[in-house]
Amino acid sequence: MVITAASTADAVREKFPQAVIESVEHRGEQTIIIEPECLMDVCRHLKTQLQYSFLETVTAVDWPERTPRFDVVYQLLSMEHQCFVRLKIRVGQKREEHPEVPSVTSIWPGANWYEREIYDLFGITFEGHPDLRRILMPEDWSTHPLRKDYPISGFELPEPHWGGQVPYTVDPGVGDYYQQTLRSSEGRQFNDNRDRANPSQEPGTMPNPDKA
Repeated sequence: MVITAASTADAVREKFPQAVIESVEHRGEQTIIIEPECLMDVCRHLKTQLQYSFLETVTAVDWPERTPRFDVVYQLLSMEHQCFVRLKIRVGQKREEHPEVPSVTSIWPGANWYEREIYDLFGITFEGHPDLRRILMPEDWSTHPLRKDYPISGFELPEPHWGGQVPYTVDPGVGDYYQQTLRSSEGRQFNDNRDRANPSQEPGTMPNPDKA
């Protein structure tokens, strides 16, 4: 049996008619949107029966004006059949601060790091994850930088600083801080070129005169 992205969508729809909300083909790519409660059953079937053995990545998208607010997106590759599908679930009801999604680490162990990144940057939790903790931000960071209501220039943080960015002990919130910055006035500003140096610039970014 030759498996393609289109036949994968048909097979999932036939096997799990209650699970599939929608399937979309766009520019040769197939996206299957499913109910969150069916995620584990569909993922097991995709791996064991349709040979989608490689989880390329897991990511998320924030739609703050929509309910459910978040998309959690799984990019799957069948190396045996050389075809790719995108699996998507929608989570996050109104006033739900930390939506919960089943962890797929028992199916694809490589999901471990991707799920930690989503937890860190979006605040989505993964039930059954073996080690769910922040992977990029400090452990005491209380907000999630890839949510679209996070201030684009960050928060004004107390001294001392290294490169102008340190954890804070009191959550300043979000609403009144959109114009604040993570960097001190002596540090590089947002989008400054790293070649621009000053006496207070962080270690390792000063130009090397020997290479000039």
